[in-house]
Amino acid sequence: MALPHLAPFVDAGSLVFLSGQIAFDAHGMIRGDVAEQTRCCLERMERVLHDAGLSKAQVVKCTIWLRHEADFAAFNQAYADFFGTHKPARSTVISGLALPEALVEIEAIASRAVAAENPQ
Repeated sequence: MALPHLAPFVDAGSLVFLSGQIAFDAHGMIRGDVAEQTRCCLERMERVLHDAGLSKAQVVKCTIWLRHEADFAAFNQAYADFFGTHKPARSTVISGLALPEALVEIEAIASRAVAAENPQ
């Protein structure tokens, strides 16, 4: 598969837009149930945030695509575990995804105007 035509993030000044993250491991494979894939997506997102000079505390909005409605509870628990008391705005859609083994995709918007309470 050819690499997608996108940037990991686009810095628009006070807002930073992160491209959607799929749960690719270090070998470019997608494995695990939706909870494991969610954790992987969020860890990948955290690395992109770090590259942009941000932390997860500065995420203001996430958009989630889930392949299966039945996976919502497991996804939501992994998501809540990652963010803790921080609660970004969120939309969750049940949808097909570009890769058949992907169970979840997560994109985010972060704000430089939000103080990084717990920089990672």
